[in-house]
Amino acid sequence: MDAEPGDRLDESPGDAGEGPHGVRRRRLVEFASEGHLRTDGQGIVLEANQVACMILDCPKEFLLGKPLGLFVAQSHRSRFYQGLAGLHRNADWDEFEVLLGKGPRLAIVRAMSLPPEEGEPGDFQWVLKDVTERRQAEAIRGDLMRRLVRAQEDERRRIARELHDSLGQLLTALLLEVRAVRDAGPLTDGAAERLDRVRGLAEEINRAAHELAVRLRPTALDDLGLQAASRAHLEEWSARTGVPAQFQAFGMEGCRFPPDVETALYRVLQEALTNVAKYAEARRVAVVIEHQGGRVILAVEDDGAGFDTDEASARGRLGLLGMRERMALLGGTLELESRPGAGTTVIARVSTNPVVAAAQA
Repeated sequence: MDAEPGDRLDESPGDAGEGPHGVRRRRLVEFASEGHLRTDGQGIVLEANQVACMILDCPKEFLLGKPLGLFVAQSHRSRFYQGLAGLHRNADWDEFEVLLGKGPRLAIVRAMSLPPEEGEPGDFQWVLKDVTERRQAEAIRGDLMRRLVRAQEDERRRIARELHDSLGQLLTALLLEVRAVRDAGPLTDGAAERLDRVRGLAEEINRAAHELAVRLRPTALDDLGLQAASRAHLEEWSARTGVPAQFQAFGMEGCRFPPDVETALYRVLQEALTNVAKYAEARRVAVVIEHQGGRVILAVEDDGAGFDTDEASARGRLGLLGMRERMALLGGTLELESRPGAGTTVIARVSTNPVVAAAQA
């Protein structure tokens, strides 16, 4: 009597008709922590272990003899069959994520051709790794991080407003009082000199408070948008450091983006320029912001000393982790190009309609 599909994984050594190696492999597969399947060239399921049945949410007796594509979510099915066709041309199929089963469950799938001693010609071995809980945990962590970033920005905005309004008003009142005393009547030379020093200190505190408020949360970012705020920050940075800087914007005229996007890119610009001032010894800096194809791209380039990017990343230096984390939370990317003596370029890319935009509501 011919063996039915699925019998092999449950066979005992005495019934299998296989060598010890084959029996051992099948026993390991049956008790593996990952899902394992064997299909024919058309994707019909011939063998399955219990983990695969759990991922697909299907009893083994129903699963065997069915097309594996039947258990792939409709939105992923076309890609699945394209990959299956590719297996006939290549021995291996790079792993990819696919929704499987009724849940559906999110699984990383890897497939390969079986050697002749382990199956019929044209059979494929499939490995399924359930990553549903891991992806859910990552999504929850990402949501919490986005909420934290927004809370930090709200707090920055509040403190900046307090510095500008409350402290600014007090310092203005102090300057008016100093002027009133100065104009009230003749003062001794010593008193007039000390009064001038008080006025100078008050003006210096006022400037410092204004600069701190702008660094915390520039009003231009909220009122005028990313382009205006970035240009203003670069001009202020150049005046403060003495490093010539060039600003260019393409496709940005009249554009406003989600607050999370504008804030993230502005913070990347701040951090990149801070690094240039601290470490680069640059003679010039160029900043480019471009809006194209539903994405915003920010590039910050300097001609400074440069550095070993692998070493910097390993040590978590230069605020790289913070910049990358900000971009990753929006589904964006951050690239760093540098080498000793050849300057540095930081490139941030993010969609103008990030997948997390709904979370802003």
